Amino acid sequence: MKEYIKNIIEESLINEVEVDKEWERLLSSINTNKGKPSFFTTQKKALHQIMKYVAAIFIGVGLSFATFYIINQKTPAIIGNYKLVTLKGEKSYLQLPDGTKVWLNSCTTIQYAEDYGHSNRDIHLNGEAYFEVAPNKETPFIVKTNGINVKAVGTAFNISAYAEDPQLITTLFSGKVAVQPTLTKQQVMLIPNQVAIYHKSGNKIEVTPYDKKLFAQWRGGYLSFEMMYLQDITKLLERNYNVVFRYDNQKIKKLKFSGSFRNSEDLTQILNVIKTNTGIQYQIKQDTIVIK
Repeated sequence: MKEYIKNIIEESLINEVEVDKEWERLLSSINTNKGKPSFFTTQKKALHQIMKYVAAIFIGVGLSFATFYIINQKTPAIIGNYKLVTLKGEKSYLQLPDGTKVWLNSCTTIQYAEDYGHSNRDIHLNGEAYFEVAPNKETPFIVKTNGINVKAVGTAFNISAYAEDPQLITTLFSGKVAVQPTLTKQQVMLIPNQVAIYHKSGNKIEVTPYDKKLFAQWRGGYLSFEMMYLQDITKLLERNYNVVFRYDNQKIKKLKFSGSFRNSEDLTQILNVIKTNTGIQYQIKQDTIVIK
């Protein structure tokens, strides 16, 4: 075992530092009084082995971190070892230790515990994410949100669960999932191309067929609105474009609009299309957009 650990360390530090030589150099610089026995000299072998084990531990930690990675972020927003946050306008991807793949939409937070993949596969979600779950019949994959829990074994699905939204939406693409509100024992089983919509206000859940124009469009790079209130449209635009909307006339919030745009499209182009179809006026003041 000792030899195995030593090999790992030496392979990991190749071209950077030779462990034995650097240890000898350190001891010789500390043990300057040759006439007296030195603690470092007498304990050399023990400390040498301890340092190797410590190095192996740190290398092991580094390798475990390699499975937790992020793309599409200039500054990765990791808080602790097991929490990932995307800000307005950001989208990220990560692979969990069990091989499950997760894509995060803007303004999303996920968290998981240290024992993830061993005694549990629980994920805590606030926001929107798409999951491709690694199969494991012994340990189900569970997404916990502020309102519903979604349980899966090996499947692909999307959950939109922003804390400020009145609905929590689960869209299933393959496999099976069980969706259960946290306040009741009611549970629905979804099959592919079904959507479970949980209404927070009435604590009710309904199942509807999947419509690609309405659900999980962000994964394909689209923003789609189907007879959606303007206040809900601007909420989505805030998340995707890192802006703030303000209404001079509160009644305008209830105007409805339908349309589909690339989420890479310039925001002013989207606003101009909405303006043409609804008659609204808008003014841009730095990062704030005033709707009139």
